[in-house]
Amino acid sequence: MAKTEMTKFIESVLWEKARLQGVYGCFEVTIGVGWSTDGIVDFITYDSYGEFRCYEIKVSKSDFKSKAKLSFVGDFNYYVIPTELLDELRKDVEKELSKYEWRKGEDNSRAFDERLKSQGIGLITVNPRGNISIAIKPKRKYLKAMQRSNLLESMVRSQSRELVKFYKEKPYWGLLNEVSG
Repeated sequence: MAKTEMTKFIESVLWEKARLQGVYGCFEVTIGVGWSTDGIVDFITYDSYGEFRCYEIKVSKSDFKSKAKLSFVGDFNYYVIPTELLDELRKDVEKELSKYEWRKGEDNSRAFDERLKSQGIGLITVNPRGNISIAIKPKRKYLKAMQRSNLLESMVRSQSRELVKFYKEKPYWGLLNEVSG
């Protein structure tokens, strides 16, 4: 399926943030090998502290509520959404909970946030100007050595795939000929 303009915009914002020294990122990382894949992470970073951060980009309510497998496999895991989508999701959950007798009269305005917090998932919002905010901080997951190894291998494979795409477009040896010629 083709990416929306909003998805591309959020990817560009994440890429700019990940360009810090000591942070390495890759898009569309397939976790695992062959038949034993654990899904695809929209964006993953690995830093010089040995921490993996996984980002699932959601740009609409239907995208957020999709049954597609989520790959929250990092030390820290986040949803990344447009700022205006957060208000819509909060209102939907508040409306949903107000149907239940046991929740009537309670303040359900932050129920959406509480659901994510209870799952340990962080939430990053991106405004139309490209500024990001951490609306909900994630809880650290403690990964085992094999999980870390799997994530590193998955990132290497995905980065290699991206490099192959780049070299088809403009191989570095062609650039060398332009400079020396």
